Amino acid sequence: MFDYKVEWLVENRVIRIQIFGEYDVEPVQAGIAKTKALVDAGTSPVHVILDSTGVTKMPKSIRELINQMEVLRYHPNGGWIIIVSNNVMLRFAGQIATVFLGANHRSVATYEEAVETICRIDPGIADALRQTLPITSA
Repeated sequence: MFDYKVEWLVENRVIRIQIFGEYDVEPVQAGIAKTKALVDAGTSPVHVILDSTGVTKMPKSIRELINQMEVLRYHPNGGWIIIVSNNVMLRFAGQIATVFLGANHRSVATYEEAVETICRIDPGIADALRQTLPITSA
């Protein structure tokens, strides 16, 4: 079973999409449509963190996932799309796509890396975004 969660991390500026289970095109399309509605209502640039660490089975074609993300990549309010993946091949494919497509996209291994990437790109929201990081004990 495939499921997703879409939420604002920083109201009107940063969205987190979490996806879980075996990849299925219909829930992904529904999640992207919900995300697009948030980007429509957001304040440019709206950044997206796509956390795919809960996915147990990836699509056979990464191109399929990239095609579904087109509506976000070229959105007038769109900012950076950061994909969090524990799959080395998916992160590598994401880096290749960035080079060839010139997209505002990065692939990282952890949520913390995703947050720090956006904080470097858009320092004006850094304090609010860092507050979404889990509290760690020393």
